[in-house]
Amino acid sequence: MTSQPGNAWAKPGSQRYPNGYTVGRWPGSAAPAGLLPSGTRGKARLAGRSLCFVLVLAFLLISPMAAWARSEEPAVGKTIGHFLTPAMLQSFFPGADRVGGTEGTPPAAAVYKADRLIGYIFSTWDVTRSRGFADRPLVLLVGLDLTGRITGAKLVQHNEAIGILGLRDEDFRHFPEQFAGFNVNGGTVVVQQPALMSSGRGDASRQQAQQQAQVDAIAHATTSSVMMSDAIIRGARIVARSRGIAGAASSQRRVDIDRFEPADWRRLEASGAIAHLRLAYSDVLGKLREHGAIRIAGVDRDASAGDSFLDLYIALLTPAAIGINVLGRMRYDLYSYSAERGIRNQLLLVAANGRFSVLSRNGDHADLAPIQLVQGARTIRLSAGQIKTQPFLQADNAPPLTEQAVAFIPGDAGLDPAASWQIQLLVPGVTADGRTVFAEFTLPYRLPESYLLKSTTESAAIGDNADDNARMAWTAIWRARYGEIAILGVALATLATILFLQAPISRRPRLHRWIRIVFLSWTLIWLGWYAGAQLTVVLAITWIHSLVTDFRWDYLLADPLIAILLGFTLISMVFWGRAAFCGWLCPFGALQELTNRIARRLRIPQLRIPAALHGRLVLPKYGLFVALLGVSFVSWDLAMAGTEVEPFKAAIILHFMTRWSLVVYAAALISASLFVERFYCRFACPLGAGLAILGRVRVFNTLKRHPECGSRCHFCETICPTGAIRHSGHIDMNECFFCLDCQVAYYDDHVCPPMVWRRKLSEQPPAARLRGVRPGTTSR
Repeated sequence: MTSQPGNAWAKPGSQRYPNGYTVGRWPGSAAPAGLLPSGTRGKARLAGRSLCFVLVLAFLLISPMAAWARSEEPAVGKTIGHFLTPAMLQSFFPGADRVGGTEGTPPAAAVYKADRLIGYIFSTWDVTRSRGFADRPLVLLVGLDLTGRITGAKLVQHNEAIGILGLRDEDFRHFPEQFAGFNVNGGTVVVQQPALMSSGRGDASRQQAQQQAQVDAIAHATTSSVMMSDAIIRGARIVARSRGIAGAASSQRRVDIDRFEPADWRRLEASGAIAHLRLAYSDVLGKLREHGAIRIAGVDRDASAGDSFLDLYIALLTPAAIGINVLGRMRYDLYSYSAERGIRNQLLLVAANGRFSVLSRNGDHADLAPIQLVQGARTIRLSAGQIKTQPFLQADNAPPLTEQAVAFIPGDAGLDPAASWQIQLLVPGVTADGRTVFAEFTLPYRLPESYLLKSTTESAAIGDNADDNARMAWTAIWRARYGEIAILGVALATLATILFLQAPISRRPRLHRWIRIVFLSWTLIWLGWYAGAQLTVVLAITWIHSLVTDFRWDYLLADPLIAILLGFTLISMVFWGRAAFCGWLCPFGALQELTNRIARRLRIPQLRIPAALHGRLVLPKYGLFVALLGVSFVSWDLAMAGTEVEPFKAAIILHFMTRWSLVVYAAALISASLFVERFYCRFACPLGAGLAILGRVRVFNTLKRHPECGSRCHFCETICPTGAIRHSGHIDMNECFFCLDCQVAYYDDHVCPPMVWRRKLSEQPPAARLRGVRPGTTSR
């Protein structure tokens, strides 16, 4: 056998990798054309360091720019006078002839007809500081009559990303009109009507959904829909409570639910908002001995009389001024406004420090905790289903705690939170003959006056049957789309399995090829064109704004597929950097790669970009991302105009059914991918640049390399479709899409030059190996 001319390491015959690239020479062959010489590599490293410096500097400027942007927000109390028009007034209150000044807490303007008060107009910005998906002011004017009915709602200012979603301003303007006639006593659910109708829910669930007021979300803007609904309904309830409308009680004082001011644990305990019971061992043993007990059940040792047995803390968390300080805003909002809990439910903190568990279940009442509420002749036992343990509390200066939980007291239990009540603690003891007896300890509680509304004219009772708030309407959306969520969950689990099992898959080139094609087809057709779950740079910039301002988990969860994709992408950063999303889950990226595969099948020539030029072409996308992020803190509209560089709207979200200019732009990028695989992803995608920056948190390197890679062998550089393999053999994970083509080559002993050498060496007779005969040659 003689060696193959010009390529001693290739098997006889013409060798082409599935991508269509010719096997390079190794060893002794010239370096592939376009590789970086040493001087150019030094300049590239300098450029990379300069880019990192620019990125760090840009992020250091974010907070000051955010503060500057906040100074441009509308003045509280001025929006009604600025935006209210006579036509809008008549649409809210036909026949109204006068509007009072914006006054009171929260600010609202009284509306009169023939000197008779007929309702109020309020601005959601004045009442709830409403913000849109862009984390910019979202201002709606809302009319509310004296029965608690919304008479109308108008969107007067917003900064939502209409252009990138392919929507018109009219789509956003018409959405609030659905709330006319709604009563704030009831619940409101923002739904995507087609998903809800096809969700396959049972009759009971369907009947429950019909009892709640439903509004149709704006197509492709569910999160913005939830935010507007939140602003309207929550603002209307706050105004209704403050003005004594919506069925206000005639004599009973009500809890001030909405007012909030910061306070630490010590201040809350000093004011009486947190009640504290301290028991020593002597106290407990003394009471148990009155019942014939000789020891405390469940305690493995006797203690001296002065030892502390238990510190028990109780607090009513329903008022925001207590609940937010103890739980934090996110968990308080979740528990207060969850669709599964009635609006008249009460939240109770049960926390303790000691050797005795106040949340344990024992004896014949294993479903009951050893504490109960007593108010007058009414006793409320706490069952396991009413108690949710907490991993931690947010209150500053909280004492050491061994357990903490939130107990949910249903509205039909009859607890009056404004009246006095008490907690009874039952501590079990054991008698000499083995019987269990209980010692009872009482901790009285009364909500301090500062957490009550001062008069009946300032209170409002919200209806007992209301069990939802638009603030947490995302729960209804998740239930309505459980089928899509399940499909996405299975797909993500499959992808994780593929990436973790990359070695056995890469050893089977045909299996790898079909897995790649099938998964990318699913990403494009189902995830992109059907579900519309395309992450965009608008989402990335919005989330950054939220993190440096007022982060809201409920808004993030309003679109379940996007939320799940985001969570998976962030987690996958640890293992694969940006590659899991950009290489497998981006619908537009899938469209480019599948298009390129068809082009290579049709033998359309592929353009190989020289490494030196490639290193410069990848830099602009990072500059574009930093520029869009920085501009967004100065001019959101200008930043959104800049995000038009993304072709996702035309190609994925709107299925090419939009303005011809956007279609032509998207088609041009797809056409470019016929000749250069993933042209847009590699050189122009600001979202990919942002994910690449975040992808630096990657701590695992699962792509295998041979010792010869980059030293004598440069074969993988010629087969990498995205130019992510450097001349040194190093894989640049900022540019890698985890297509696994290099791994297929790594294991192929008919393609990879080092593997070809080892295979041929192993096929030689032992005597030839001992004589050092070069594989592929014939000894004389």
